[in-house]
Amino acid sequence: MISPFTQYKQWMIERYGDALFRVPVEIASSCPHGRCSFCSENGSRAQQTQRQESLVEQIEAAIKFSKRRYKAQKLMLYIQAFTADLTDPAQQKLIFQCLEPTASGHSVFPQRAGNIKFEAISIGTRPDCLPEAALRFLEALKEKVEVWVELGVQTANDETLKRINRGHDWACSKKAILDLAECGIHVAPHVIIGLPNEVSKDWNRTAEELATLPIAGIKIHNLHIIKGTELAKNPPSVLNHWEYAEALMDFLRRIPADIPVMRISTDTPDEDLVAPHWHLEKGQFLDYVIQQMEMREVRQGDLCGSGIPAAGQRLEASSTLPVITDDGSITFFSEDWKEHYHTKSGARLEAQKKFVEPSGLGLKLKTSNLKLLDVCFGLGNNSLAAFCAAAGAKHRLDVTALEMDKRVVRAASEFFQCLETDPVDWRKVLRGLLTSNQSAIGNRASGELGSANTGQRSGNHQLAIRWGDARWLIQGLESESFDIVFHDPFSSQHCPELWTVEFFQQLYRVMKLDGVLLTYSSSLPVRGAMREAGFLIGETKPGHQMGNGTIAAKRPQDLNFPIIGSFDERRGIPYRDPHLCGTSKTILRQRQEALEAN
Repeated sequence: MISPFTQYKQWMIERYGDALFRVPVEIASSCPHGRCSFCSENGSRAQQTQRQESLVEQIEAAIKFSKRRYKAQKLMLYIQAFTADLTDPAQQKLIFQCLEPTASGHSVFPQRAGNIKFEAISIGTRPDCLPEAALRFLEALKEKVEVWVELGVQTANDETLKRINRGHDWACSKKAILDLAECGIHVAPHVIIGLPNEVSKDWNRTAEELATLPIAGIKIHNLHIIKGTELAKNPPSVLNHWEYAEALMDFLRRIPADIPVMRISTDTPDEDLVAPHWHLEKGQFLDYVIQQMEMREVRQGDLCGSGIPAAGQRLEASSTLPVITDDGSITFFSEDWKEHYHTKSGARLEAQKKFVEPSGLGLKLKTSNLKLLDVCFGLGNNSLAAFCAAAGAKHRLDVTALEMDKRVVRAASEFFQCLETDPVDWRKVLRGLLTSNQSAIGNRASGELGSANTGQRSGNHQLAIRWGDARWLIQGLESESFDIVFHDPFSSQHCPELWTVEFFQQLYRVMKLDGVLLTYSSSLPVRGAMREAGFLIGETKPGHQMGNGTIAAKRPQDLNFPIIGSFDERRGIPYRDPHLCGTSKTILRQRQEALEAN
């Protein structure tokens, strides 16, 4: 499967025949400018070499680390910590000595003579540390080895550069990139997303400016506030992992697709970190970003005209061949979750019998407007069934849908089988959601079809969709704002993330006092999670060879079904996700451990 952005490791394999593992060395011991407000005392020195003093020790330690941990075969020398003075003859000599034997044929590192060959060198420096003499040195270095410069640009916003005491402006960064490229040096700008007072328009402008320049790679990470820095004295707010992921994806869409993305996150030792404190490992965050980009059909460069059209990848990413269910309506099979979206007994029948009818939606619309939250929209059968029940109603139904996978909505817009009795043209509604995230819903009888006109209410009702992980989206919804909640994720065995105590607590929060929640599941761990979140629960019985479902409410008078009393506490041990970001494997494992301990 094609990655939604150009990952550096795969790019290196294609270019060099293998990944190049970095051997970081410290040439400089300070920065010629001073310290930026975010910079720590060690100047981002590599963890694996912080206890070594000499170049020999640094190189040996880094090589041993790379070979032991990564089984490295090819290496890149990395001048990282602080900012080297590339005009200083002493530092120039050290860099050459790190790369090659002396004139006598013996390396300055005799214990590794003949055993080490660096395929490339990468030097971290600042835009204002590249005078003519430095450029001439880099040109000379290029005769020996491929040269990269990782340039600390940080942002294209001059106000921010002043605020963080950067010591140069954007014009200086732009000139440095152009000068280096003119010399045949590969330039990889370093950018920080979430700098103080910056918002999306600021970091997106940085991406757009860089996209016009001859860059060969890019390094990105979110702002870290480190102890002992100026920022730590009065820490600004920082992005959590969801916010940073959204910002990062938007940023990548503005970077040409052929530019390798060398980094999307960074490490700071816990003992030095003030903020942010995430609950995801780097690999988990990478997986999350890839998943979100694939499912939302966005790719690196697609906003600057260089990305692979996302829609062109959708058949590779997810099975979209319709499966006919027993009532004649269609569903799809998800390769990601290894389940069908609906019961084989009938996709539309399930929506009617497990969600709409037990919710009492049609009756409630006779007396008041309703707001419905549709969690895991999928093909939209549950929302469509709600609008069918609302046909002709004097009061308005507003639906907010949460969905992560744009591909299934697109497939449904192509294959969905509308009925003559449907009050709306559902395919048209789905196409509207894909383009504008919103559709007005009217009645066929009155000549008002589903419309994609955002902000214009041409029908009686309204449907809006929000794309992304429901665990993140729900945290942005207003408390006590929904009369009805339809909860329809894949099963708890395959998607436990949306069946946890913590997620049901969020559903409880956004539901009105007299609201109800409906789900197809009758699983005891699910009911246990609902009960711990504060819900009263009852059992729905749809019949039609479908298993029973569950209704939940805050008050007994709103349940309309007999309250379920006690059940097997051990079997009802719920799924848990304390930080609402755990992986399915972690959540399943933790429940299994709780079962074994009980």
